[in-house]
Formats: sequence, structure tokens, C-alpha cells
Amino acid sequence: MRKTSVKLKITLWYVLVMTVVSLTVFILMNSINIKSIEHSMSERLTKTVDMFARRITDNRGDTKRIQNFEYFKDGVSMAIYDSQGRLVGGQAPFGISDGFEFIDGDVRQTEYNSDKYYEYDKVIRMTDGRIVRIKGLISEDNERAAADSAAKRNMVFIIIMIIIAGAGGYVVTLRTLEPVRKIQETAKSIIKNKDLKQRINIGSGGDEFHTLANTFDEMLDEIENLVEHEMQFTSDASHELRTPVAVIMSECDYMTKYAASVDEFKESAESVKNQTERMSKLISELLSISRMDRNTQKLTFEETNLTELVEFICNEQRQINESDITMETDIAPDISAEADRFMLSRLFINLISNAYKYNTENGRIRVTLSEAQDKIIFSVADTGIGIAKENIPKIWERFYRADESRTSDDSGSMGLGLSMVKWIAEKHGGEVSVKSELGVGSEFKFTFPKHRD
Repeated sequence: MRKTSVKLKITLWYVLVMTVVSLTVFILMNSINIKSIEHSMSERLTKTVDMFARRITDNRGDTKRIQNFEYFKDGVSMAIYDSQGRLVGGQAPFGISDGFEFIDGDVRQTEYNSDKYYEYDKVIRMTDGRIVRIKGLISEDNERAAADSAAKRNMVFIIIMIIIAGAGGYVVTLRTLEPVRKIQETAKSIIKNKDLKQRINIGSGGDEFHTLANTFDEMLDEIENLVEHEMQFTSDASHELRTPVAVIMSECDYMTKYAASVDEFKESAESVKNQTERMSKLISELLSISRMDRNTQKLTFEETNLTELVEFICNEQRQINESDITMETDIAPDISAEADRFMLSRLFINLISNAYKYNTENGRIRVTLSEAQDKIIFSVADTGIGIAKENIPKIWERFYRADESRTSDDSGSMGLGLSMVKWIAEKHGGEVSVKSELGVGSEFKFTFPKHRD
């Protein structure tokens, strides 16, 4: 069974509504018109007969002068009868030969020879004592014929207007639904050609369908970015895994073919272990990011003593990073917030460890924790190599490292830490920002609310 298109359904509904409204108005107006005609006939009949009666009275019933009166006026036919019902003046109205009934002062509907009339009688007593009866008749059929003709013209006009309105409604509906058609065509083309760069490009408009089309384009932009991001992510992950795998294969090949002493075996095994640990760390971070992307990474928010947590992490980082770099802390006492302890630990560790990795010889690190009103402020400042201004927006991207010095395998960096920092910050309803200058150092600041909404 063929489905009816939306534009046809809307047009049919529009035509149906127009038809119902038009017919309702037509019936109502026709009814009012008929009532108006009936009232007009009755009023015209009584007015004409009354005027005729006054003329007869003025002429005192003079038969000769009566014969010269106008007995048909404004569609009203009149005749004069004496008290015995004999015709005195004029002739039987409309050629009616049947006898008449006289009812003084009464307007009524009657029927003679299957024709319908409005009838009105007027009885006059002359000065000489004679009784004169005036009968007036007006044909209802003749009067209504004009109304029926007008009604037919109106009906034809209504039908023409409905057809014009239907055609106009179809054109308007077609133009209104044009964005929907373009959305459909674009979607089919994307599926067929597997090209996410295609857009509807319908331009701005004031209606909901233009808004829908523009929103669809925005969605395609986001999907394209996500797909490209995932492709880049896959490529970068493959690249990061390729290096340790190549090293492991090379060391294993060396051990099986060329290693001649225990020390050489140990050296190769140590290299294999280091690369394996690097792969394990990378895979662990990739799994974490995958769970973040799929929103399956569970966070447990509870009241957490941030003062103790930051102090513990700072002491731990001092022990891990045995170097000439000095860490100073300014941690306010008794600061707590509703947070996920494990995730915040990762955020703090990532920022502090980066400050160690990318610092300079005899450099300094300053870690601060404070609160202002209902906000927690954590910052890590270093005197390291810094980041170029044009690279700052890119540091939150996965696998991105600001310069060649950060791609060193010795640093252990894989460019995933800051993307995780940003995700953790957002999940806590906060934000993370950075100020940096090449050769001077960087300061990362993380701000988030003490309590969740």
C-alpha cells in the first residue's frame, strides 16, 4: 500500500478545513439572506398596501379614479374588493382565479396553484359607510429565485476559492517542507557516498524546519569531528604501540641470535620489561579513555578531605621524583569537598608529575590549594620550558605534545594525561585552565564547586 506524503496530508487537511469553514459560512449567510428576504418581502408588502389604502381613502373610494391607480408596485400585486368579495379595482393578483380569504391586518404565507406567496389584507371603511378590502400579494418564489441565483454564484465562487486555496496550500507546504527534502537527500547521499563532509546549507530562516536543517548541519559537523577524532585516536594509539612492540621484537631477536652473556640477556630483558610496562600503561589509559567516551566510567562522589589528599600526593611525588627540582606548597587546612577521591588523585598527580617532567634544571614547583566562597581552587605552577601560545588550545587533545622535547620516550609521556585531566574536571562541574610562556613556565589552575547540585 502506497503511503501518503506529508505535504499531501497537510494539503488535504487544509482543503478539508477550508471546505468546512466555507460551507458553514455559506449556509449561515444563506440562512441570514433568506431571513432578510422574508423580512424585506413582509415589510415591502405591508408598506405598499398601506400606502395604497391611504390613496383610496384620500379619493373617497371614487371608482373611476380607483381604476387609474397603479396596482403593481415593487413586486407587490394589489386588488380592491367590496364587502361582498367582488373585484372593484385591479385584477386578481398573479392571475389567481381561486377565491380569497380576507383577514384584516395579517401578513401570512399562502399557496395558490402550487406557487407560494406572502399575503396581506387591509379593510377600509369609507366616509359613506362602504367597506373596501385591499388584498396585496408578493410572490415568494420570484423573490427567492434571485436569492437562489446569488447562492449558486456564491457556491461556484466558494468552490473556485477552495481549489485556489488548496493549490496555494500545496505550494506553501512544498516550500515549507523543502528543508526536510534536502535533509533526506543529504542523508541518503552521505549513506551512499560515505562522505560526512556534505551539508544541507539551506541558509538562515525563521521557521522550525530551517532551524532543524541548520541543527542537522551542526550535528554533522560534530559527527565528522568525532569520526576524525576517533580515526586520529586510532592512528596515534597504533603509532604509540608500534614503537614498544618494535623494540620488544628487536630485543627478543637480539637475545635469541646475538646475546652471548648473562649481562647482555639481562640488558635486553630489562629493555623488554620497560617497553612492556610502557605498553601496559598505555593500554590502561586507553581503556580509561574508552570508558570515559562511553560514559561507563563510574564516579563515586563523597565528602573528601582535599587538604590531606593533596599533601599526601605532594609528598609522594617528591619521593618519586628524586631531582634538583624544589616543590613548594601552600595548602589551606581543613578543605573538603564532595568529589571522587580516585579521579581527583589522578588529576592532581597528572598536573604535578607534568610539572616535574617539563621543568628545567634546579627548577621550582608551587602547589596551592584554597577555597573561595563555594569554590575549590587548585593550582600547579612551574618554572619549566613553557608552552607556545598557539599550542595551548591543542594540549587538551589526546596524544598531543607541545614540542619535540615532550615526545621523548624517557619522559614516559603519551599525551593522554591532560585530556583525562579535562574530563575529570568537567565531571566535577569545574574547569581547568592554563597560563604559559615559553622559557618561563606554566601554571595550571583547576576550579570546581565544593558541593554538587
